[in-house]
Amino acid sequence: MDDKISDNAFLNYSAGKYSYNDYLKVKDWLSQPHSNNGIRTLLLRQWNAFVDQHKGKRSFSDHVFKNIHYSILLEEKNLRESRRLWNRYRQIAAVLLIPVLLFLLWDHLSPASSRLLSRTEDIEQDFVEINAPEGARSKFCLPDSSCGWLNSGSKLKYRAAFIRDRRVELIGEAYFEVKRREQSGFTVSVADMDVQVLGTKFNVSAYADDHFTSVVLKEGKVNVMGRKGNFSHTLHPDEKITFNQRSKSVEVADVDAGRYTAWKDGYLIIEDEQLEQVAVSLERWYNVDVDIIGEKLKHYRLKATFKEEPLEEVLRLIAKSTPIQYSISQRETDPNGVFKKRKITIISRY
Repeated sequence: MDDKISDNAFLNYSAGKYSYNDYLKVKDWLSQPHSNNGIRTLLLRQWNAFVDQHKGKRSFSDHVFKNIHYSILLEEKNLRESRRLWNRYRQIAAVLLIPVLLFLLWDHLSPASSRLLSRTEDIEQDFVEINAPEGARSKFCLPDSSCGWLNSGSKLKYRAAFIRDRRVELIGEAYFEVKRREQSGFTVSVADMDVQVLGTKFNVSAYADDHFTSVVLKEGKVNVMGRKGNFSHTLHPDEKITFNQRSKSVEVADVDAGRYTAWKDGYLIIEDEQLEQVAVSLERWYNVDVDIIGEKLKHYRLKATFKEEPLEEVLRLIAKSTPIQYSISQRETDPNGVFKKRKITIISRY
């Protein structure tokens, strides 16, 4: 490559008008150590030619001067702004530093046991929540190895420090198999009663939209106490206690506990119930809305057992053995595009 390049080639390169060969020549020339003086000479020639070209044009020199002056002022302004922000940040940091230092001093001087107790209390206030979706049943296991099932649309809550205080809050229906601990009881709290046990198997039904709460004992022994102290009873296996919220009455009856806990195994059991109550069970079991047309039809009593049958088959079998007919509407979507529940309409066949 030549040690020198022409003024025109360098000028074209500076103006962005060059060929690939010109680019290679300029690049190679600029990378050579001895070319520094040549670069200065070419730049000076270009500048002098530029000045001669615009000599006598006042507007041009004023324009260049104003641009340079504006750049200087802008740089000074940015520098002042940076300094002002830095000073502001230092003031804010100084204000925030005081409470931080005080907290660190308090934390350092406080007894370790007090700090540990405070943090433990914060943890104990935390709740863990287990939910069963509509139309489904969910198995759960608690920190003490007690297990069970949640029925459709049910919710179970307990504190994070569960081992020390075995208490759960239930909305809906749940089946429990509680691990026995002699020094630690187990309590299920619902809206109107507490169920206290040591170790046993039992079922609790306490849906918010039902007018009753019931407990059925399968094994062991449980103590059932009204939240307002209005009743107290000890249940034995195959006994059921029902509290009627409307009449405030309590009923204890001998039952087959297995029929009240079979739902966890996929059995839908209708035990001589009115059609109105059967509709509630179908709504929870299949996540649908059921509308019964006619007051008389609502009191029609049914008895049946289904094992993981689809909704259409259950309705077909019920209609086959009763004076009813039904229709199932197509699922619709709400304004957000979410599918609504299917609606079942039941009317008398006659």
